Amino acid sequence: MIAYAPYLILLLPLFSAVLIRLVLHPFPRIAVPVSVAACLGSFLGSLVLLNGGTPSGGMAAPAVTWIELGGLKAGFALMADPLARLMATLVTGVALLVHIYSLGYMAKDPCRSRFFAELSLFVFSMLGIVFADNLVSMFIFWELVGLSSYLLIGFWHSRPAAGAAANKAFLVNRIGDFGFLLGILGAWSIFGTISFADLSGRVATEAPFWAVTATGLGLLCGCLGKSAQLPLHVWLPDSMEGPTPVSSLLHAATMVVAGVYMLIRVLPILELSALTMNTIAWIGALMTLLPALVACQQNDIKRILAYSTLSEIAYMVMAVGLGIPGPGMYHLVTHAFFKCLLFLAAGSVIHGCHEEQDIWKMGGLRQRMPFTFLVTWVGTLALAAIPPVSGFWSKDAIFAATHDRPALAACSMLAGFFTSFFMLRMILVAFEGKPRSENARHAHEGPPVMVVPMLILAVFAVFGGVLPVMESAGFLPAYFLYRDAPKDPLQVPLLQGKFYVDEFYQRVLVATQDGLGRLADAFEGWVVRGLLVRGSGVVARSAGQGLRLIQCGQVQFYAAVFILGTLGLVAWLLWKGAA
Repeated sequence: MIAYAPYLILLLPLFSAVLIRLVLHPFPRIAVPVSVAACLGSFLGSLVLLNGGTPSGGMAAPAVTWIELGGLKAGFALMADPLARLMATLVTGVALLVHIYSLGYMAKDPCRSRFFAELSLFVFSMLGIVFADNLVSMFIFWELVGLSSYLLIGFWHSRPAAGAAANKAFLVNRIGDFGFLLGILGAWSIFGTISFADLSGRVATEAPFWAVTATGLGLLCGCLGKSAQLPLHVWLPDSMEGPTPVSSLLHAATMVVAGVYMLIRVLPILELSALTMNTIAWIGALMTLLPALVACQQNDIKRILAYSTLSEIAYMVMAVGLGIPGPGMYHLVTHAFFKCLLFLAAGSVIHGCHEEQDIWKMGGLRQRMPFTFLVTWVGTLALAAIPPVSGFWSKDAIFAATHDRPALAACSMLAGFFTSFFMLRMILVAFEGKPRSENARHAHEGPPVMVVPMLILAVFAVFGGVLPVMESAGFLPAYFLYRDAPKDPLQVPLLQGKFYVDEFYQRVLVATQDGLGRLADAFEGWVVRGLLVRGSGVVARSAGQGLRLIQCGQVQFYAAVFILGTLGLVAWLLWKGAA
C-alpha cells in the first residue's frame, strides 16, 4: 500500500479544494477545518513515505501512458525517490503550519473559505511538481502553481495594487515558462526522453554544444521565472500584496524554490555545457548581492523579507551552477524554516499593528510583542548565518564551495554582510525605541493559533541545520555547563548508575543462577546419586542374591526344577490343543 502513498498525499489537498469551492464555500466553519485536515493528512502521509520509502526504484505505481506522439512518449506516474520524499515532507509540513497560522490571521476575513480552497489548490500543485517523474508532468503542475500564485496574490481583488501584482507575476512567469517549454522540447529532441530517471542515465551525448547549451538555458529560464532570479525577479516584491500567510508559504518557503528543485532534477543536462553552468553560477552570485543592497532601503517589512528571499534563493541557484546540488538543497530546507518564520513574524507584527507595514510607523514593539520579537531574532540569526543556528551550516557549505572562484565568493560574502545589515536595521526600527504611531502604541500579540506555528518554526530554525554536524555539537553545551561549575551540574541517577546494568545482573541474573544451582544440586542428590547410583547398586545386589539361591550346586534341586518345567510345558501344550 505504501507504493500508492504519493497519490494519497497528492490528491487530499485537491479533494479539499474542490469540495470547498463546490459545496462548502458558504460554510467557513466546516470548510476551514476540512482544508487543515487534508493538509494534515498529506503531511502524515509524507512522514510515512519519508520513513518507509517505495519499491521499484522510487516509482509509486506503474506509469499510465497519456501522451504518445511520434517518438515522444509521456506517462503519468509519481516518482518518490529520496529527494521527492524530503521535498514533499518539507512542503506539507510548512503548509500545515501556515494553515494553522491562517486560522488566526484570516479569522475575520469573510472570504476565508475561498482563501483555504486556493491554499489547498496550491499545495496540490506544488506536490505535483515534487512527485512528477518527467518534464511534461512537471510543466503541467508548474502552470497550476502559477495559477495558484495568481489567485492568492490577488486574493483581495478589491485592492487595485493586489490585482496589478497578480497580473505582473502571471505575465513575468509566462516569459520564463516559454523558455522552460523550449528547454523541454530540446531535451526530448536530444535525448529522446523526458523522464527524469532516463535523463539521469543518458548524460553521454554527441549532440552539438550549442544544442545542449540552448536546452540548458531554456530550462534555466523556467527557474528564473518561478524562483524570481535576474532578470525575471521583478514580480516577487510586488507579490507581497497578498495575505502574509501566502507570502510565507508560496513566496518564501515553497513555490519560489520550485525552480531550484527543477534545476537539481535536470542537472545531468545542465552539466553537459560549461557555459550553462557558469551562467547559472553568475546569475546566482549577482542575485545574492543586488537584492541585499536594495533591501537596505526598503521600509515595508514584507518587502524587506521579499528581497532577502531573492538573495537566499540565489545562493541555492549558485550552488547548482557550481555543481554542488547537495548544499543547495540543504540551504533550501533550512531557508524554508527560518524564512517562513520571519514572514509569519512579520504577519504577527502587521496583525498586531492593525495592518501597518511601514517599519518607520512602528517602534517600541519589543515590549508589546515580546514573543514576536524573540522569534524574529531567531529567524534573523538564521538568515544572517550566525552560528550555531541552521542558516549558518547550510550557507557555510555553499561559501566553502566558492573557495576556488574568488569573484563568486566576493559577491556571496558581501551579500551576507548586507543581509546582516538590513535585518538588524529592520529589528531596531520596528521593535526598539518608542512607538511612532497609534497603531504601534496599541500593538498586541496574536492569538495562540498564530503563536504555536511560529514557536515550532523557531525550533527548526535553530536546530534544523545541526543534524549533519551533530557529532561535534556537544562542545557548546559542555562549555556552558562546566565553564565555572564548582560541582557537576548534571546529576542524572540513571547515568551515574551506569544504566544499572550491574544491579540488573546482581538482582536478576545472579539470583536466577543461585536458584538454578540449588535446583541442580537437589536433582543431583535425589536423582543422580540417590535413584541412579544407589538404586542401581540395590538392584544389582538383589539380583545377585536371587541368582545365588538358584545356583545352589545340588543335583536334586536341578532335577526337580527340570521335571517341574517339563510338566508345565506339557500341560500348556495340552491346554492349547484343547482350545
